[in-house]
Amino acid sequence: MLHFLKVIFFTIESLAVLPALATAQTVLTVKTNEKAVHFTLEELMAMRHFKVSTTNNFVNEASLFEGPLLRGILQNLNVAPSANLEFLSLNNFSTNVPAIDAFEYDVILALYRDGKAMPVREKGPVWIIYPMDDNPQIQNEIYNDRLVWQLREINVQ
Repeated sequence: MLHFLKVIFFTIESLAVLPALATAQTVLTVKTNEKAVHFTLEELMAMRHFKVSTTNNFVNEASLFEGPLLRGILQNLNVAPSANLEFLSLNNFSTNVPAIDAFEYDVILALYRDGKAMPVREKGPVWIIYPMDDNPQIQNEIYNDRLVWQLREINVQ
């Protein structure tokens, strides 16, 4: 009987680990000609975060977004400012963006909005955010169209 209880306890304890394993899946892939780098949400959350308080066409009021700089990821992969980026979302929406944006502006991979992680229903877990309120020259439809939410892949071209 004691052996039976130990087996049940071990099984229950092992099942508690499964949610932790499930969260370690890739949420963002960045592909260059040389390689593909896969990031889990935990890895993105562990990177140095920057905060951008801004409005855009997709939020009703100014929000505080937080996440790693896109520029930092591109620099780590030796992506030149002259490259082009294709942003691809979970629903396969895609748009092409000049990489220079990330070098000229503090574009972030937003993981948090107003201090809360963003689930898929709220445009997460990764949303490209430009600091629009700090840069009047990018407060237009061209840049609003670059605010890809539910980002899953960046292809460097």
